[in-house]
Amino acid sequence: MKKIIIIASIFIVVLIGFLIIFYPIKTDKFYLDDKYYNEGNFININSNDLNNINSNNYIVFTYNNYCNFEIPCDKIFQEFMKKYKIDILSIPYEDFKNTWLHNDVKYAPSIIIIKNKKVIKYLDAEKDEDIERYQDVNKFEQWLNEYINLSK
Repeated sequence: MKKIIIIASIFIVVLIGFLIIFYPIKTDKFYLDDKYYNEGNFININSNDLNNINSNNYIVFTYNNYCNFEIPCDKIFQEFMKKYKIDILSIPYEDFKNTWLHNDVKYAPSIIIIKNKKVIKYLDAEKDEDIERYQDVNKFEQWLNEYINLSK
């Protein structure tokens, strides 16, 4: 009887370890505010607009006027936006520096996901793992789909 308890205990510990290691952590996906499921366009804004925005859940694209990527990332984002009819706020990085978001996001280009007026996640132009998301619409879509519901 003691052997059965020991074997069962080992099995349970191994099973729990397996689940902890291999079970994917699920984030709670959310919807953008309704007005962003619209045309699939960039909405040009300035720092005053962004600092005073009356939305809870939205996406911001901040960019430089030059691009070192092989494919300009705004083209990748536009392809995605047209497919899902999602509008994204767009602001030049020089003006972005005057917003509350600059405390979290220090480089451009970037896509920033805002939920309940807080930064949830953003693409970091300084991280190698994010580079493919700037250059491949499918990789960008997969990344964004982890956090937001792409369709209403």
